[in-house]
Amino acid sequence: MNATYTPSATALVIDALIEQLLIALSPAVATGGLLRVTPLTDRAGLWIEGELDLATLPALRRALALMASRGTGFCVEVSGVAFIDTGCLRALVGAAAKLHDGGGDHQLTLRSPPPQMRRLLKLTGWDQTPGLCLVN
Repeated sequence: MNATYTPSATALVIDALIEQLLIALSPAVATGGLLRVTPLTDRAGLWIEGELDLATLPALRRALALMASRGTGFCVEVSGVAFIDTGCLRALVGAAAKLHDGGGDHQLTLRSPPPQMRRLLKLTGWDQTPGLCLVN
């Protein structure tokens, strides 16, 4: 018998919850504690605090890729970001564009971006990126 297994909606939800639990139990900390990434408790997404620069870019990319692999939009709480360079900003904007281009008009919501992040987004024009939503 050649049957194909198709996971149920319940199985997919359980897989997503297990994945978030694993992230919650071991938050990503990069380069001596300069960056902390943990799952949000109120919706699908990440809470990022610390510094986003060349040293922490790989950890940011891994976290964004993990969230994007779910195939839905998600939120990134960035109120705790003390510094962000253009490389990390590009990673956030690129993740938003990929979500949007992937179909279904999914969005990456940047929640509570600090003034310097808003300014960089405006100066680069990246605040107009399809798939990116800024909320306070």
